[in-house]
Amino acid sequence: MMLISPSAEIKEMVRRLKLSSAKVIGEYDGKHSIAHITITGQGRQMPVMMTEKLEYYQKKLLRIRANYISVKGFAYFLHGSASATIYARPVLNAELADWFRAVRKVFGDKQQLVPHITIVKDIPMVDFRRLWPYFEHREFNAYFLADKLTVLSRPTFGSENAHWTNFKDLYFKK
Repeated sequence: MMLISPSAEIKEMVRRLKLSSAKVIGEYDGKHSIAHITITGQGRQMPVMMTEKLEYYQKKLLRIRANYISVKGFAYFLHGSASATIYARPVLNAELADWFRAVRKVFGDKQQLVPHITIVKDIPMVDFRRLWPYFEHREFNAYFLADKLTVLSRPTFGSENAHWTNFKDLYFKK
């Protein structure tokens, strides 16, 4: 998995929001996940196989300038009529949208993803209806410099519950 990590301050703000959400709706999957913006999944691959690819990706990313990302307020995704995801919303102007497209293009990812920082993911609609009023008008204003992309890995075989760990950081042009 490849992601952009926000500042420590934003990570802490999101951690607190996740914990306070659990007080309203109870335990949920992802409560302890660390705040991030997913760029691409790249499928499951052996780290040894990824090393060569990562060198190629690093050369490409050094052509893309680091960018400030402003995060303001909250929004949500509906997953049909059964569940929803609440997230902190990056301010996506044309320049930043182009930047995200350029970053995903490095990895051959043509998916139209909405950059977001998940607070609660894929919760049942009954929980969403209880929780959304706490976020709908809540203030959240922060920004950070996205100067690197973090590559995470976890065992390809074996433990189904293995946690993601940092594998390598790839840097953008300063």
